Amino acid sequence: MQHCLRLAAFGLLQLLGALSLAYAADAYPDVKIEPAFTNNGELRLPTDFRRWVFIGAPLTPHALNNEAAGFPEYHNVYVQPEAYDYYLRHGSFPEGTVLVKELQLTKERAFPDGSRLEASGRGFFPGTPNGLDVSVKDSKRFAATSGWGFFNFGHHAPPYEASATLAALESCASCHQANAHEDMVFTGFYLQLKPLPTGKPMDNMK
Repeated sequence: MQHCLRLAAFGLLQLLGALSLAYAADAYPDVKIEPAFTNNGELRLPTDFRRWVFIGAPLTPHALNNEAAGFPEYHNVYVQPEAYDYYLRHGSFPEGTVLVKELQLTKERAFPDGSRLEASGRGFFPGTPNGLDVSVKDSKRFAATSGWGFFNFGHHAPPYEASATLAALESCASCHQANAHEDMVFTGFYLQLKPLPTGKPMDNMK
């Protein structure tokens, strides 16, 4: 009897594994670099994301926010190349899109507004990395948060956590639901999502 139960349990595990693989294969047909989850649903840290397409870097420094900015760093945002191409073709993000936001501190301030002088002039300049947030589009898995899941891999210098649990609604998703420009994403800050205008530079020089 116990032998039969063990065989049944083994068969069930195989079935669940096959279903999981089938879901993964069908869930994200438009991306090659897929989000990877652990058995308990945590998101694995994306690898080589700095080789992905860079789409923007908003900045909200402490000095311009009464010394209390929630994210006082550059928000360096990357997306998989195939998700970027899909967006350019269709104007929307495909299932399986992964947006990586790596936080990067500004260099030490020299003036009260947080700026400093460098060879190019006075301004804000990137310093050390200081955290990593990731959002994943999966309309089924994250139906409760408008189709996107949000994950924090640490608000500190690298190395980041190897995996992260889904953030609570009030931590990230609710802000995106209330304020994001399009499909839970602040696309208005990422003009690299728009194709470059075409023109005739040589004609303009005449």
